[in-house]
Amino acid sequence: MIKILSTILLALLLTACGSDDKAETKSTKVEKHADTTTPEKLEEIAKKTTIPPVATKQEKPTKDSSEKLVKNLFKLTTIDGKILHVDEAKDGIIFQEHKGKVVFLLFFGYRCPPCLGEIPVLKALSDEKHKDLAIIAMEVQRLPIEQLKLFKKEKGINYTLLSGEEATNSQFISYVGQRAQWGGSIPFLVAINPHGEVKVVHVGGLGSHEFKTIYEKLAKEK
Repeated sequence: MIKILSTILLALLLTACGSDDKAETKSTKVEKHADTTTPEKLEEIAKKTTIPPVATKQEKPTKDSSEKLVKNLFKLTTIDGKILHVDEAKDGIIFQEHKGKVVFLLFFGYRCPPCLGEIPVLKALSDEKHKDLAIIAMEVQRLPIEQLKLFKKEKGINYTLLSGEEATNSQFISYVGQRAQWGGSIPFLVAINPHGEVKVVHVGGLGSHEFKTIYEKLAKEK
């Protein structure tokens, strides 16, 4: 079974960019991450290690460990009511609905400045209609689903949006946090190649050039 992180860590994941009185302090921390990202460092970002698989108590080493990987590990619900089926992979995760594609899995907050700064960039990338790219964004600052729907309409978001308020989605956040050893700062990007392998994990805002560079690099791995 999936090992879920503690309530304390989950709370951290959901408020990393700041909530209530702590918003400005946390946001400043994330923006520093964004400032340190330059085109010259993209190659270093792209070479980061993949997310290690999570061992379970029942799991024992075998010659073919892939037999132990879980199908339909999660069934995530988008704010439009669609279901995304997630399979466990040795070096990442696979979204059944987006097999063979590059997947940008993002964790963001509705009141996180660098997260809001990425939205126009992601919209433009989505507008280019790359058939082999899927953008999936999870809101993790507890914005109620109905308000998140209004937020999507207001911002003109044209990519898949999920709410961390939904129970299974919340468990998925904890799962990713554990596998990626993610401290909870947002925006947080997990970039997955067409084989379901996580190739880039990055905390902090990215610009158009950085997103396109990562996409083009991973698309070649098909």
